[in-house]
Amino acid sequence: MSDLDSRVSNLEQLYQRINYILEGHVSACNAPADAQYRPSNPFPPTEEQADDILPHATCLEEPQDEDATANGMAMTFIEEHTSAYFGGSSNVNFTRLLLRAVNHIRNPVRLQEVTAVSTCSHELDESNMTKASQSYANPVATSPGADPKAMTSLPSSQEMERMLDIYFNTGGHVFPFIHRESLMKTYLSCRDNGWTRVRRTFLGTLNVIFATVASVDRDAVPSARERQGKANTFFRRATDLCGELSKQVISLEIVQYLVLNVIHCQGAQRSVQAWNVHALAVSSAMALGLHSTQARAGFDELQAEYGRRTWIVIYCMDKVLSVAFGRPAIVPDEYMLDRLSTTPELALPSPDASGNDIDIAGAFLAVSFRLYQIMSGSLKQQYGGNIDNAEPDLDDMSSLQASGQFRKQLRTWAASLPPNLRLCETKSKMLQENSQLNRLRVILTMRYHNINILIHRPLLSSTIRHLFGGSGDEISVGNPSYLIQLTMGEAHECIRSAQSTIELIHGIITTNQSGNNNLGVGYYTLYYVFTASLVILGRILWSQHAQGANDETALEICKSLIEQVLTIFQKLDHDNSLVSSCSRYINKMLELCTAEDATTAAQHEGSDEPSSISSPRFNHQPTYASAPNPLETMMHLGLGDLEMFHMYSSEIYDPVLFESLDRPSDPPTGTRNIE
Repeated sequence: MSDLDSRVSNLEQLYQRINYILEGHVSACNAPADAQYRPSNPFPPTEEQADDILPHATCLEEPQDEDATANGMAMTFIEEHTSAYFGGSSNVNFTRLLLRAVNHIRNPVRLQEVTAVSTCSHELDESNMTKASQSYANPVATSPGADPKAMTSLPSSQEMERMLDIYFNTGGHVFPFIHRESLMKTYLSCRDNGWTRVRRTFLGTLNVIFATVASVDRDAVPSARERQGKANTFFRRATDLCGELSKQVISLEIVQYLVLNVIHCQGAQRSVQAWNVHALAVSSAMALGLHSTQARAGFDELQAEYGRRTWIVIYCMDKVLSVAFGRPAIVPDEYMLDRLSTTPELALPSPDASGNDIDIAGAFLAVSFRLYQIMSGSLKQQYGGNIDNAEPDLDDMSSLQASGQFRKQLRTWAASLPPNLRLCETKSKMLQENSQLNRLRVILTMRYHNINILIHRPLLSSTIRHLFGGSGDEISVGNPSYLIQLTMGEAHECIRSAQSTIELIHGIITTNQSGNNNLGVGYYTLYYVFTASLVILGRILWSQHAQGANDETALEICKSLIEQVLTIFQKLDHDNSLVSSCSRYINKMLELCTAEDATTAAQHEGSDEPSSISSPRFNHQPTYASAPNPLETMMHLGLGDLEMFHMYSSEIYDPVLFESLDRPSDPPTGTRNIE
């Protein structure tokens, strides 16, 4: 009997060896060809960190995607391409209007041809988006399966604690939906037990926080390219840990993980992911009942409060993404009946338990929530909820009434701010005093002006369409109607906010370029200044069309503002392709808007007499912005660069729209470089 037991034991051991060998063979066959040469961790730990590294799990079972491999029919799936919709509130839509105006000035005959072929614009836009998606989709399509050893790696305890401190003093203060003390308690518990027992969702959340900090930590790593590489490592680990889990599990931690994903993806070349993950975050939050006061009643006090904050942050992000992409919002205002109180954190301990910071983050979130409610109203009433791109009738009184209504709401909001969160002036000395509170005031001020631009940009658009026949209509500038005169007067409010935004950011960044200044996250700063610069370009077109002394003065002011914008781009970040692309883009748009033949044509349309207004020449030009042909640069700018740049500009590359701009004029000054 003992002999039989021995034989069975030997057979079992032999079977296990064969099974082990076969598993290794199959894994090697299924791996990508270059997998054996690719390190599992692009940032291996140093010798000093070796003792603090998380032990690697050896028995993780990961789902296999059978559709990703060749099947019995010798079928392989090719790369998928995507096209995107950008509606009325997006910068893309406003830039199209500017380009139509330029095209009308330079060659009005071609305008009819552009209008005639507008039916094929969808195909052209999809083609451009296809080019844009290739450089982004390829790395994803070829990424190998998750390596359990790589995805459970962590930096040293000292480095992790440094990054957590940075997060809770920056992004965690602006979006206060994660309780610092609770997270740190869990972190310390995992650290003390040697990371032998930890939730995947918690580890994934940590890695997204690290990715966000790594991407913006300019003081530690000056090069944006190097920061992005480090951030991608953390983000890949987070996705490997929780990417599939977030679609299968509903919990507050999962929802917070998804919200962190959205915030990170907005500034990390992943705008398409930001939109898609946001939709998942909304559905998961609703499944958890975060939108319902009754559902939150089952939570303990702390969890209920931070569940409510998470839902408020989701609402705010929903409006931000809706405006940026020009797409319908997902979260209706009716789901936000449970408002934040004016002092939402009074019953909660302050993050540092000192009592000195008891309501700053909560009060900031409360006033931000009310501000984004105004934004939501503007989206619905002034932009039709971004459902269509229908342009209002120039003689429609409702557009003026809506702008006046929301301007009144915005000013009431500003007047009701608590004293420690009041908006700041562009020349205020407090801008140079770096502090957490001053940073929140600057962020609120930039948000205020950005929403004021949103509210009044329809009036500026109506002015440009009236002056330049942007929709193919005849220009009637001689005797504008009373409503048009009112519209043109109110449009200056949009320009004033654009000017304030540029001057505010320029004043801060020229004094202090460090990541410790009062501007906050660089991506949002870039978005605000880019939006403002497009408005200034619209004012340049407007100034060139008119002939009064006021417009000559306005043209000089616009010249100074664009120079400030270019300075901001130079100082905002180092080795950042997105910032460089935006700078080149504004330069090329400026060339189109101020080309001498465009100026001459505009002056002749407005008067039978020659005008003395000359086209401005800008002295400042970054070295990376030079190009011999504006059309060539505009058509190829960013197509192989950063996917997120197309949130701003992807759909403006209409070859028909630019065809007439490619021809040199007599004399050939239309394609001159700015000097």
